[in-house]
Amino acid sequence: MKTNNGLKYDIRDCPKKWYEWILYPIQQILSVLVATILIANICGTPISSCLVGACIGTLTYQIITKFRSPIFISSCGATVSAVCGALALGNGQNYLAVMIGGLVILAVYASFALFIKFKGIEKFNKLFPPVIVGAITMVIGLNLATFIPTYVHTGSETANWEILVALITMFTVALSSHYFKGFLKTIPFLIGIIVGYAVAGVITACGAARLIEFGTIDSFFQLPDFSFSHYGENKLTWSMVLQVIVLFLPVAICAILEHYSDHKTLSNIIGTDLTVEPGLHRTLLGDGVASALGTIICGLPNTSYGESIGTVGFSKVASVWILTIAAGLLGILGFIQPVQVFLNSIPSCVFGGCSMILYGYIAASGLKTLVNNKVDFEDNKNLIVVSVILTVGVGGAMIKITDSFNLSGVAFAMLLGVILNLILKRKSTENK
Repeated sequence: MKTNNGLKYDIRDCPKKWYEWILYPIQQILSVLVATILIANICGTPISSCLVGACIGTLTYQIITKFRSPIFISSCGATVSAVCGALALGNGQNYLAVMIGGLVILAVYASFALFIKFKGIEKFNKLFPPVIVGAITMVIGLNLATFIPTYVHTGSETANWEILVALITMFTVALSSHYFKGFLKTIPFLIGIIVGYAVAGVITACGAARLIEFGTIDSFFQLPDFSFSHYGENKLTWSMVLQVIVLFLPVAICAILEHYSDHKTLSNIIGTDLTVEPGLHRTLLGDGVASALGTIICGLPNTSYGESIGTVGFSKVASVWILTIAAGLLGILGFIQPVQVFLNSIPSCVFGGCSMILYGYIAASGLKTLVNNKVDFEDNKNLIVVSVILTVGVGGAMIKITDSFNLSGVAFAMLLGVILNLILKRKSTENK
């Protein structure tokens, strides 16, 4: 058993017990499920096709990265506004326009990948030193945390019960991770979701609040409603193509910045620099191809998931084979209607309870990056860079680029951080 950076299973390790091959993938699936479902609902995309899209996207990413990057790929929340804008072109369900958007994302990702391949990672790293990566990682975790209230309570009449379930789930995860030993210690989120679901079931059965609802089941097997099946209904003009490029180009650049931060965060957790091996050019290309395929399959681009990173860090299971199996299982679930109905029945407050720890862990990983790289906060330059990134990234500052696009959040914070880091000179010894 390898112990690289405290891991139970390293990147290429295979689990030793048969049940680990089942439970670890389930935990990964559940960690990304809530965001995938929410994004699908926002965009009006069938959940079943999104599950298949995540499966194909993750497997494609793993192949391109030579099965050396343990991260799950699923529907990208950062592209929601662009997707909705593209869908609205023409007949209101223009999946052909979204597919063009996926190709735009692929082109941008591939361009950056080629630059890094031939110019080297050093020039890219110069723009993004640990002081920026650490601060941005904190912003990503804290921004994800803003979704927790949405997960935790969905209605005023049931809010108190939902908060109760979320807290029970959160405490279950915390206690499981801290006090359990052996295998149980590595599946705290799975245990938390089981306990949270059971508590929600008891509350529903007692009639105190209806937290669990089951949809109708028409058949066992159901073919997902893939987006490519609607291409014949869509029209695309050159004017529409130009609008799609305007919508997706800035979003793609923002997604690249988050991609870089995600992979640096995961690198710190597992003790292997993924930007070197398999290489940032491979991870970018894999993400870009996965995004393009996602728009073809389910009408949504894909991206790396911070929730998956948090699960790896918390469980100490970084086996890429677990990620591969999780992707395969998720794809199969996209064809099984009873399973989809069950997954949809899991109250969002249960996922919210897990997210209280999961998203905080991502933010704490950013702080760990700053500490491990011994970022000197006596240096006024570092202090200013981190301060601006945190205030802009968490505070929601933005700049309007076009009527349809605003530079805000993580992307705006990172841009300002990069600029400040380049123009400010070190003055750590001045005025001491």
